[in-house]
Amino acid sequence: MNLFIQGKKIVSVVLVVFLAVVFALLVIPMHRTYRAEIEVNSDELITSRTLQDTANWAYWYADHEILQPKPVSMITEISPKSKVFEYQLEDQNGYRKEGQVRASQRNRWNMKISWSEKLVYKTNIYKKLQLLFNPSVFRTAFLQNMVQFKNAIEHPGNTYGGLTFERKEMPATKLVTLTDTVAFSEVKDQIAYLYRRITDHLPAEIIQNPGTFLSQYEVLNDSAVILCVAVTAADNLLDVKEPFDMIAMDEHPVVIIHTQRNYTDIDEDVSIMYEWLKKNDKRPATSYWIKHTPSADMAKATGKNNFTIIQEVYSLK
Repeated sequence: MNLFIQGKKIVSVVLVVFLAVVFALLVIPMHRTYRAEIEVNSDELITSRTLQDTANWAYWYADHEILQPKPVSMITEISPKSKVFEYQLEDQNGYRKEGQVRASQRNRWNMKISWSEKLVYKTNIYKKLQLLFNPSVFRTAFLQNMVQFKNAIEHPGNTYGGLTFERKEMPATKLVTLTDTVAFSEVKDQIAYLYRRITDHLPAEIIQNPGTFLSQYEVLNDSAVILCVAVTAADNLLDVKEPFDMIAMDEHPVVIIHTQRNYTDIDEDVSIMYEWLKKNDKRPATSYWIKHTPSADMAKATGKNNFTIIQEVYSLK
């Protein structure tokens, strides 16, 4: 009889312990943090812009729980020797990732990336058990994302450094141009002025794509730039008189990017474009053009505008 009672007590204790474990698995979040370092052939600008381009994380960051992984938050902290990026991904079922990326300059060509990621499951018992007894499964996925991040920078596709690149073949065309040296502070007004001078000079039937034109500029010093504005003209235009000039362009390959910057504040995007060209075995054939649609961007006196950068290229292969 005593053995029977003692057996019942043992069973009761085991049952209580089992229920306590099940309850703990249901209620208590399970988490584990993974850490690793990697070296990336990149500069600080491209590394930072790739991390901050959360809309395109899915190109290099994979997650089996979230089909289109996109951080719900991204915080950037700048210190003298590095930049720290903190992010968080989560779904509606108690699943969360809290990550930190520290990017520091290793040398002129490479960045050292120190990455940590805390994985948290609040409700999924199966995943909690995996996290507890088979954590290497999650570490493999964590390391794979780091490798894919490295590949996205070192072997870029059409998305790179927060920009999307489009490759096109531009048809043969004629451009009527007008060039002048203008004050840096008056660039926007002078663009409009040069454009009106060209359109006032040309017959309406000669102008192709009315309302759209191109510009490019070269900085002379802190206060002045050489500004060139161009309008696409019909093929039957044979010549123009000074101060106007005409450029006849054969069919040519170009790379196009869209940016939201001030007109004279696109240097970062241009440097990323040149790096993308180099990594894709292409070189600039001429200076890039900036495409304008007056009704869309010239009405704004200040603030950011939507610009299209068109870069004629040639291939090294």
